[in-house]
Amino acid sequence: MLTLPHEERSFLAFSDLLTGYRLSSALLLAHDAGVFEAIGREGREAPELCAGLGWEPVYGERFLACLGSLGLLRQEGGRYRLSPLAQRYLWSGSPDYQGRTLAFEQQLRQSWDQLAATLHAGHRTFATNDKSPEELRQALGTYLGAMDEAARIRAGELWEAVPITAARGTLLDVGTGSGAFLVDFLERHPGWRAVFCDLPEVVANQALHRRLTALEDRIQGCGCNLLADGPSDFDTIPDTSCDLVLLSNLIHCQGEVETDRLVCKAAAKTTECGLLVIHDFFSDTGWRGALYDIHMMLNTYNGKTYPRQEVLAMAATRGFYYSRTRQLASGSTALVLARHPEVLAL
Repeated sequence: MLTLPHEERSFLAFSDLLTGYRLSSALLLAHDAGVFEAIGREGREAPELCAGLGWEPVYGERFLACLGSLGLLRQEGGRYRLSPLAQRYLWSGSPDYQGRTLAFEQQLRQSWDQLAATLHAGHRTFATNDKSPEELRQALGTYLGAMDEAARIRAGELWEAVPITAARGTLLDVGTGSGAFLVDFLERHPGWRAVFCDLPEVVANQALHRRLTALEDRIQGCGCNLLADGPSDFDTIPDTSCDLVLLSNLIHCQGEVETDRLVCKAAAKTTECGLLVIHDFFSDTGWRGALYDIHMMLNTYNGKTYPRQEVLAMAATRGFYYSRTRQLASGSTALVLARHPEVLAL
């Protein structure tokens, strides 16, 4: 449930579930209309703001008042200012701006419209093969950008939950993407090195991971497809050579067979006393994981969110018998796994 236990039978709980679309509609409209950009650091008077946005004044001021009630704006006299939340996530001048995440959610609405058809068909029905190559390129850019924006927020939470005491070591980041988790880790641990592992086209996409440039002397690139058969650059990483191996937001994209293969390959690279960290959404950690499972149903061919015990069982067959679960403040979960219990006692 989205509500507290004592509210589970309340009409409010029912009402909040039923009308959740109104919240996201108001948020997305305000962002797309340019409300937060127009207000910026200085704030704006309501008539000036409505005129600049092309809104009829009376209706526009009602909507601004609504945004204030939702905690997105603050009103000081007749002047509107950004709330702390809006200033951090919804204004482009912030380092934590989530503009591409908002654009990505707009795209996802199309796939969620296919939920009924997907349930009847028993397989993914939302397809992208009607898009031109340029449209696909733009959609991929939006997706990668959205993943980067979220990762920048979650990276700090993850590494706070995974204490590292060793002054030196090697991090293997499997499915690095933009490198947000890798960059945050290396900045925290200047004596460590890292292996950037992702598809060759992602590793080669320098525009996606510009922030790695300042750390490039401590980073080794590894372009490969871990789900493909045959030798790859992943084989050049010596077995049991990495003190910390991270699979972040990766296993939910595949089915059980592929995920088991990923866990196997990651475990093989981990040192005897190293940590294997699987950061993701899980189906048994609340409603967020359950909804993410439906997101995977609609937008991947066999992806899913897994119950923790299923992933722990995969890891145990590779000698990782001990684990800790860390729930992150932003909603995702970290499974920290080790072969020896004393490693988790740090």
